[in-house]
Order: sequence, then structure tokens, then C-alpha cells
Amino acid sequence: MIAAAKGLVEKTGLNSEGLVFWCFAGAFLTMPIGTSPPIIFGALGAFIWLFSGMAFHIKSFFKQSWFWPVIAFIVLPWVGLIYTPDPWGFGIDYAGKTYYWLFCLALASLSFKSVQPRWLINAFLLGLALNACVGILQFVGVVAPKQGWFSGLTRGYNTLTVYLVLAILICAFYMRDLEGWKKKSGLIGLMMLYFFHLIILEGRTGYLTFILLFPLLIKTLFRKLVFWKIGLACLLIIGGMYFSPVVQKRVNLTVKQIKYHMTAESDKAWGGEYTVHQDRFYMWVGAIEIFLEKPLIGTGTGGYPSTLKATRAPDDPVIAHPHNNILYMAASYGVIGILAFFWLFGEMLKNGWKERHTLVGHLVLCATLTLFINGLFNASILDAGTLLLLALVVGLERLMPKFGEQSRVHHTAA
Repeated sequence: MIAAAKGLVEKTGLNSEGLVFWCFAGAFLTMPIGTSPPIIFGALGAFIWLFSGMAFHIKSFFKQSWFWPVIAFIVLPWVGLIYTPDPWGFGIDYAGKTYYWLFCLALASLSFKSVQPRWLINAFLLGLALNACVGILQFVGVVAPKQGWFSGLTRGYNTLTVYLVLAILICAFYMRDLEGWKKKSGLIGLMMLYFFHLIILEGRTGYLTFILLFPLLIKTLFRKLVFWKIGLACLLIIGGMYFSPVVQKRVNLTVKQIKYHMTAESDKAWGGEYTVHQDRFYMWVGAIEIFLEKPLIGTGTGGYPSTLKATRAPDDPVIAHPHNNILYMAASYGVIGILAFFWLFGEMLKNGWKERHTLVGHLVLCATLTLFINGLFNASILDAGTLLLLALVVGLERLMPKFGEQSRVHHTAA
């Protein structure tokens, strides 16, 4: 097999760096259509990175500010495994997810001399468009839905709504710099495709994320638009979303669930006891209680489910995580975890904002905001699809001018 791989490299003229790039292009392309394909591509890319010698490039990252929060996210789960009450259950499962950060480091090691990061982003947009087309065919009844959802080739909708919101924001950046209505109309059509797929999915967090980031979308398209016009555009888009029967159903369910907590007994409402009427309140209250018991180091990696179960009613279900990034880090690793979380996302936000006028900077900024908002209601740093996106976007930070220059200086000195 090794000989066959070498023969392929010689025939195609690809070196190890080229192979790693195309593996991650495959990961970006297949990211919207399932979990296994992008992980296989990413694992293959990481394997080539490790055994080709490219991994030695990691030395050039030591003086770069984006790198050390990544190390914290790799180390914390394994340290937390030492004192968790559930080391061989959820503990080892969550600690094992740190291999995603190898994808980050492998992608960051690419020089991008003969290829462009734009190709990776375009592969992501293409895969998402193909999946959206299948989702729409499911909606109109031509193709059978996936487990009752119009999610296209993938299952579920939480991760997919993150991708769709991010794709719309990327298209807005592309459209801003285009001239001629023929090209712009193509991007408008692509944005409408993503938007339509978003509003036929059941992801309430996706709706909220899109609404909160819609002013950024408008500001990207129209830099000089005044505040009241942006507000008017937001009202129009909210009204447009409500025409979707799926959105109507989910909004009505939310109103019903909130009314339940407003009328229930005080010791039972807002997370006092488990209920199907928005169980996230139960998860969040439990995470806060666990954090307050062990505020410095938390209950350890994967310790949240068993710790919560031990303090609640015997008939309550086992909850894997609190469906909130900050509360997950707080319950698992205490204050240290909270600091690590804001270190990573703060670094991304800072770097993305400084380079927001470039494609990579815009991607980092929008991905940070999208994942942060989504992470208020979901564990996006644990879920496979969103964790993969996070790791790859963090890796692309290395392409920003100041980090690229630092890497060149290191290689020259070496």
C-alpha cells in the first residue's frame, strides 16, 4: 500500500503538502452531508501530516497567539479525566474528541504557495448547496426525508443550521466585491437557496443565530447603510421567515413551552425539575449547581451526566451535557475551563475582526460569532460537525498576515 501511495504521488506530481490540502478540501466539501466522510478525509490528511515530516512545522506556531488556546483545549480534557467520576464512559469519549485538533494543526502547517484557501471555502459552499437541493426535494415530496427532517443527505439539523448561516455570511462577502449583476445574481440565488433550506429545518437556534447576525450580513453587503434601515431589514427578514410552516410550528412550540414555565409551580419551573417543556432549563440549572460546588476545577471530563443524575430524581433521564458551551466548560473544568473557552473564542474574535476585510478574516469572524451564539443553546465544542468546523477555522487563522510572516521568519531561521 505504501508503494502504491508513492506511485500515485509520483504520477500526479503531488507532494505531501498537496495531498494534505486535497484531503482537507474533501473534508470541507463533505462537511455538510454527514459526519463520517469529512472525518475520514481529515484523518487521512492528519495521517499524511504526521508521517511525512510536516508535523515538525508545529515549532513555528510556538510564538503565535492562536496556538496556545488550542493546546489548552487538547490538554484540559485529559487532565479532567484524572478526577472525573466517569472516566471510562463519557469521560474517555469526550477526551477522545481532542483528535479533531490534529486537523487544525495539520491545516495550519500548509504553506498555500500553489493553492488558495478560497478553494476550501468554495468546496464547503458547493457541498452545502448540493445538500440544500436534496433538502428542498425532500420538502416538496420528491425524496424521502431523513428521520422526518428535510436535512438533505445528513441527519439532524443543529449542525446544519450553523453551516447554512455561515455560508450566507460568506456569500455576502463574495458579493460585496463583485461587479456585474450576472455574477451577483448567481450569489443571490445561492444565498436564497441556503436561506430557504434554513427555514424548512426545525432548528430554532439556527433561526435565532441568523436573526442576530443578520445586521452583520446587511452591513457586509451595504457598508454605508444607516442603523434604521438595518433595523427595518431585520424586521422584514423575520416576517419572511415566519411564512415558513416549519418556522411557525417551532415558534408556536417555543411560546407554549415558555408559557408552561410561567404558570408552573415555582419549585418546578425554569429547571427546578425535568420536563419536556424546554428541558434545557433543567440542564443549565444543573450545570450551574455543579459549577458552584466545584468552582475551581469542575467535576472533570464527562463528569456532568453522572453528577447531575446523582443529585436529581431517579426517573430523570441521563443528560450528556448542558447544551451550552460556557456551562459545559464551567461544570467540567470550573473557572479554568471558562478562561480557556474565552481565551480561544476571544483570540478568534480579535484576529477575525482585525482581518475582516479579507476572506479568511471574514470567515474566522463569522464562524466565531456563529459558533458562539449557537453554543449558548448547544454544545458546539463537543458535537462532531461543529467541532470539526471550529478546529478547521482555527487552523486557517495561521494564514493571517502577522502569523504567516512569523512562520516565514521561523523557516528562514531554521
